[in-house]
Amino acid sequence: MNRTYILASALFIGVLASFFLAMMIGVEHYSFQTVLNSLMHPGADDTVTQTLMEIRLPRVLVAFLVGMMISVAGLIMQTVTHNDLSEPSILGINAGANLMIVLVVVLVPTITFVGLVISGFMGGALVGIFILMMTRYNSPVKLVLAGAGISLLLLALTNFIVIANGLGQFAMFFTSGGAAGQTLSNVLMVTPVAIVLILILILMSRELDVLLLSDDVAHSIGQNQRIYKFVSLFIAIMLAAISVALVGNIIFLGMLVPHIVKMIVGHLHKKALIFTAILGGVFFVLADMFARMFSEMPVNAVIAMIGLPFFIYIIRRRGHTYA
Repeated sequence: MNRTYILASALFIGVLASFFLAMMIGVEHYSFQTVLNSLMHPGADDTVTQTLMEIRLPRVLVAFLVGMMISVAGLIMQTVTHNDLSEPSILGINAGANLMIVLVVVLVPTITFVGLVISGFMGGALVGIFILMMTRYNSPVKLVLAGAGISLLLLALTNFIVIANGLGQFAMFFTSGGAAGQTLSNVLMVTPVAIVLILILILMSRELDVLLLSDDVAHSIGQNQRIYKFVSLFIAIMLAAISVALVGNIIFLGMLVPHIVKMIVGHLHKKALIFTAILGGVFFVLADMFARMFSEMPVNAVIAMIGLPFFIYIIRRRGHTYA
């Protein structure tokens, strides 16, 4: 049997398993049969069904969507920058989106979710473009240092605004990350946008593969690098901004998942994008489930337990490249 079909089957089983596990396990545990009955009869009046359908189901679906979006954004940023360490939090995009969202909430308390997404995109885009221009794509070390420095500055500004305006609980949500408090309306609003953006990237797979090569090779085959870099980065920043608006600042996920996928299926984007999206969704669903099990601990803490060692592994493995 073809290796791709085996991997696809394993991912499909992983999606189903993670979905039902996340629906079953949390502060309150439910049996598989209870979850299945609730899914088959969502309009039932009992408390358990209402809890599962109105609280847990939207949380699980949003977690899957966000895992997809952040992981795909990380893959695209690694491709465009030729930098294995690139991801939304490293490039300061999450911090920029976070600051802009908090600022807009202070200025316009009645802002809608769409307004949060647009403001997050603007903040993330400004910071991401500034860091890329400052480092000129050419040094992973410069990129990481610039991203870390700018992120710390933006975090300090965000904290100042939060303290000055009494937004402690709101800020905690955005800094620690998590899919709590979601609604099905958020799911219905974000799902078509996420699918369309990822499908555009899949349709651009060949052009993204060329971006993996040097600029000279791309020019020799007649591809306009600037257009495809701009479009793919625009989509990546949009995916990251939507994610921040939904669940706050998530770290390491956009670096971790693409690396795992590239180890398994290689660097070509047609497969890598699909597998990255699905594995990213499964990973974040499980991370949010574990966070929920331990009295709603920050989901970033769960991801960091795996992401930080992996980050160190990349540095050790490719340290000679970054020297």
